[in-house]
Amino acid sequence: MKYFVWLPVTLLLCVSSVYGADGFGQYTTGGAGGATVTVTNGADFLTYVETVDTPYIIQVSGTIELADADNGRVRIQSNKTIRGIGENPTIIGSLGFKNDCSNVIIERLTITCPEDYTSEEDGISVKDRITNVFITKCTLYDCWDGCLDIARQSDWVTVSWCKFYFTTPNDNNDRVSLVGNTDSSGDEGTLHVTFHHNWFGQHCMQRMPSLRYGRGHIYNNYYHCPGNIYCIWSRIQAEALIENNYFKEVNEPYVNNRDGAPVEEWGKIAASGNILDQCTGAVHPGTDTVFTPPYVYTLTDTALVPMLVQWGAGADGQDGFPPHWMFGMYGDFDLSGFVDLSDFSTLAGYWLATENIEDADYYPNGSVDAEELALFVTHWLYIPPDTTPPAAPANLWALGKDGQAVLQWDDNEEEDLDGYNVYRSTTFEGGYTQLNASLLPAPGYADESAVNGTLYYYLVTAVDTSGNESGNSVEACAVPELTANVILQENAAGFCDVEGIVDLGKHDGFTGAGFLDTTNANGAGIDWKINIASAGTYTFAWRYANGSGDRSSRLLINGIEEAAGINFAATGAWNNWDTLSVQVSLTAGVKSVRLEATNSDGGANIDSLQVSGPAPEIAICE
Repeated sequence: MKYFVWLPVTLLLCVSSVYGADGFGQYTTGGAGGATVTVTNGADFLTYVETVDTPYIIQVSGTIELADADNGRVRIQSNKTIRGIGENPTIIGSLGFKNDCSNVIIERLTITCPEDYTSEEDGISVKDRITNVFITKCTLYDCWDGCLDIARQSDWVTVSWCKFYFTTPNDNNDRVSLVGNTDSSGDEGTLHVTFHHNWFGQHCMQRMPSLRYGRGHIYNNYYHCPGNIYCIWSRIQAEALIENNYFKEVNEPYVNNRDGAPVEEWGKIAASGNILDQCTGAVHPGTDTVFTPPYVYTLTDTALVPMLVQWGAGADGQDGFPPHWMFGMYGDFDLSGFVDLSDFSTLAGYWLATENIEDADYYPNGSVDAEELALFVTHWLYIPPDTTPPAAPANLWALGKDGQAVLQWDDNEEEDLDGYNVYRSTTFEGGYTQLNASLLPAPGYADESAVNGTLYYYLVTAVDTSGNESGNSVEACAVPELTANVILQENAAGFCDVEGIVDLGKHDGFTGAGFLDTTNANGAGIDWKINIASAGTYTFAWRYANGSGDRSSRLLINGIEEAAGINFAATGAWNNWDTLSVQVSLTAGVKSVRLEATNSDGGANIDSLQVSGPAPEIAICE
């Protein structure tokens, strides 16, 4: 094993997971023992994958359009390995399975399923009593209904080293992986699924995975999909074991109640070793008792997950592990932070070697020689400069007042923090101008150049003493007016939950990142949290769109109905936006605010909630 000289033991032992079936799908052998065939078109692909009872190793070369095979979808039979070869092997369409089949491996493929390409619209659809499936080293992107769904009593599945992403947010909300289906599917006792070392990337919004009834072992995955709704959801009777995953800049890393379901329908979660890097929203405590995996596995150090997964996941992912300098500087073979005597002995072992030297051949010329030695000496006992930025400031919110906007956010905790920068724009996610001439020493800023009646967007960054600037905070918005007011937007401070979806672009004309679309059900609602610093009369104004008939809702404050029969009249189209307001007399204190539909059509689409009065503030959801 060529990496034994420096890799931690946890990395050394998990290398086998790249090459062989493991997890709940560990007994999958695919088409082993069958003939190897290479296909380059949809017709031949259909012939081999749908051949009954005959094992095949089916090699996919080039791009295969399943529209040429069976109206965009195939139904894989048992005992098949489907493997991409050559440059960028791609399937366009949906890989489905013949009911009750088993023992299928899918690997090294890029898969996409555009809108209206086929009736299923999933990239991979493991449904109807499918067992022993191993999906590894695949890239699934822009699949209209879902990238990879596993449902209807299917069982013993592993999904490993795969990459999921969307090029743009789509109207179907960028769903990734639904495990389980309806309450009538008879899924109890099935749906044992392992997800490990997968990369959930750009514009993945939800279902990473969403579990119903099943047993999900979710470990060493990398989540980096800012603007998402949630990542992992353990739902009715499900159990999720969530270990050593790295969540970066995501909302709701793992939860078990997002839709107002009764407590007896909440799934269970046991979580340990996860890193939550600049995350927002709810996080389950992870203290439930769940299943024990019936197989041997080794956890990768969570801090190394982002680098390892980005190196190895996807159809073009590289096998093995990255060379040590991707984790630091050349020569630090043991990742101690220094190039020292212990590293010199490792370099000596590589000196003039020409085989199995990928971890030391920096220049790569096929030999570890004087060039590497010179670089090693340059780094000897070198202390690299601090290039790690602070965390992005959390919980930014803005108060609109007469002729100004007042910003508040949480103070960062880094010991080397030097201060903050504030940026302003009149458009969401663009055209920002820095407002402060010098770093702000503490959280809080008053923008006294703001003009009444103008909608402004603000964001804040943190800067350390080495000059490293953090990523952006969530954006907050404010409208300076004579009456003090706060505006609550989706995926920002003060927004707690929606029984439905955060839509990021289906209809235009919204402010902020998107709008809130409740499910079409009586009682479906949206939850916010505010603080009333001074008692008095407050105006609640919703910017909304309603393309169909009138929709009725009610306003609840701390669970008590304060306004009934709020009629959101039809606006003529879903991109025609209007404003509706009610007045409420409130005592001082933190208030849970809920707008709840009182008809079976659900509520109108809500762009934002503005609360105006003597002294409104935005509170932080628990």
